[in-house]
Amino acid sequence: MKPTRLETIAPLLGRDLALQYLQGGGFFEDADVAVVPHDARGKADLGVADGLDNFTQAIANRLKTRRGELAPLGHPTYGSRHHELIGEPNVPRTWNLIKLYVLQALRDEPRIEKVLAATVGPEHQPPRDSVRIDLTVQLTGRPERVDLVVPFSLEAAL
Repeated sequence: MKPTRLETIAPLLGRDLALQYLQGGGFFEDADVAVVPHDARGKADLGVADGLDNFTQAIANRLKTRRGELAPLGHPTYGSRHHELIGEPNVPRTWNLIKLYVLQALRDEPRIEKVLAATVGPEHQPPRDSVRIDLTVQLTGRPERVDLVVPFSLEAAL
């Protein structure tokens, strides 16, 4: 039997502890380690993300981490600078800066060979306080493309 597309790329995408995002629906906020049922007696274990789920989680983590935040752990360039734009108006100038910072963050991701498309724009009309980051990437050493959508709020936290 011929392997599926996902089965052929899964080893490339790695494996990690699975995260559970409280909001769900593509909002990569307030994550905690996922716990899954382990057996019929109700025992639980830590969840694992692999393949495309791990890749998506890794990209979300990279983009949701402020650049320099992990410097004390030996990763000074991990993350993105687009968080510096919180509080800025939801206008094309801000979208272009978000796109620049996201592209800079993704160039350090070894699983991405090339970003094929990246757009940033308002999630709502008229624009409110959030933008939508749409990405299409080509995986390293593979012809497959992966589409990702990452929402981002420009609203300053209270």
